[in-house]
Amino acid sequence: MESSLIIGLSSWVIQDGNYSDFKRGDHPAFALEFRAPSALSLVEGSGQAVSLAHLRDSTYRIVGKIVHVRDCEWWAIDVGVLMYQAGRPPPGAEEGSWIEGEAYVGVDHYAYMERFSRHHTAPGLIYDWTIEMIEIQTAPFIKVDERQRVRDPERLGWRQIDATDAWKDGIADYLLHCERLANPPRR
Repeated sequence: MESSLIIGLSSWVIQDGNYSDFKRGDHPAFALEFRAPSALSLVEGSGQAVSLAHLRDSTYRIVGKIVHVRDCEWWAIDVGVLMYQAGRPPPGAEEGSWIEGEAYVGVDHYAYMERFSRHHTAPGLIYDWTIEMIEIQTAPFIKVDERQRVRDPERLGWRQIDATDAWKDGIADYLLHCERLANPPRR
């Protein structure tokens, strides 16, 4: 099971009051959520092994088994560590199905903790972590059109910091380099 992960975090998750600022050496507890930029593919499960291979930032190549589907509200996978996604799994997917693809892995924005974990069939997804290092995205925002701004793709980069400061940092993206502690996940 994967124990060292680079986990994404947006400042709004802290600004919403879901968590306090994080600092290097902290031992927080949180679930992981994933988002796939394109649909994950269903794959044949026989002979597969769960895996989580780091690609860049907090993006991973995943192969996993679906361990929970709750109506059309959310689903959870095992990729060596358990994580969830709000919404529907790929068409035809059900508990026991295998999936693969590329996915962003981030700190639960509290949907699991506040809502999903309360259902009696929900698997435990909250792990204990040690934060080994924190980085902040340094690229400025550029205007795409009247309504949209994005990070300047020509200037993407990360700078190491000792702690998040979500209110001062404004619209910030962080990477938490974490070590998962050995105790089992809980709800």
